[in-house]
Amino acid sequence: MNWLMAHRVAGIAAANLRRRLGLSEGEYVDAFTALELSGLTVMGQDMPNLFGAFVPPQPGRHGGILLNSRMSEATIRHSAAHELGHAEMGHGNCVAEGLDPFASSRGKQWSDEEKQAEAFAAWFLMPIPAVKTALIRLGLDVPREAMDAYQLSLHLGTSYRGTVRHLGSLRMIPPGVGSGWAGIPPARLRAQLCGRRRDLPARVWDLTGLTEGCRLPVDRGDRLIVRAPWLGSSPTFTGPVGVTMRVEPQTVAPGEGAEFDIVDDIATESTLTLTSDSGSERWSVTLMATPPSREGLIASRRPPIMIGPATRAGR
Repeated sequence: MNWLMAHRVAGIAAANLRRRLGLSEGEYVDAFTALELSGLTVMGQDMPNLFGAFVPPQPGRHGGILLNSRMSEATIRHSAAHELGHAEMGHGNCVAEGLDPFASSRGKQWSDEEKQAEAFAAWFLMPIPAVKTALIRLGLDVPREAMDAYQLSLHLGTSYRGTVRHLGSLRMIPPGVGSGWAGIPPARLRAQLCGRRRDLPARVWDLTGLTEGCRLPVDRGDRLIVRAPWLGSSPTFTGPVGVTMRVEPQTVAPGEGAEFDIVDDIATESTLTLTSDSGSERWSVTLMATPPSREGLIASRRPPIMIGPATRAGR
């Protein structure tokens, strides 16, 4: 099976599963809600050299998914969607070794099952409506530079390279452009935004052109940059505990905007509101709750199995 056929099969399977689980196609896709609804047992464990694993249900034995909790949240989400793909398409035992098995040229030698699961992860987490919605919020029709793809990946909760690969599959960027962007380390893009090379935040959001009211899947260690001269020299903000406004911004000039650091967990979805020093103008975004630890039991087999070939008769 070639990659084109794998994407066709996986795209249909991903759309079917999202619809069956009641997940929106136009917004951020919560992979862990899908895990909880799937009916599979899901465990997270810190492992030195394993991306993820899927064990199918058998008579007298529950099926399950194992995720590596030491990876970044975006990578764990991708791994979760990848293993969901194995389950949804009725594959047998599948184990992906290495912390990033999809970054190498081994993709040319993948089995049909691995190609399908990898394509499924992309289509499940990045359906076309969600990609287009995020681009509109960023003030874009299509990504025009690597930085656009990086910011898009933050809004979708996906890895940078995975996002670039999927943009190529969606034909939003030419193949040559995609391969060039994929070769740019995300750290270089973060350094470009921060204007420095050392002590970089884990992720850097540029909210300058962002539509007001957007929901952001932030995490501890993130930095939010807002370039907005209308804020004046002494803007104020209200927001959840865990968010601080930098007294001395590293990127924006005085009077040109504001910078925020996510220094602690955000327990519940909250609004971050910026008010100009005159009090006459306001701007706000919604910060989603920061993700919990992915170690231990993530989902247990309490609901009926909602995933896999056995469920398709009722579609």
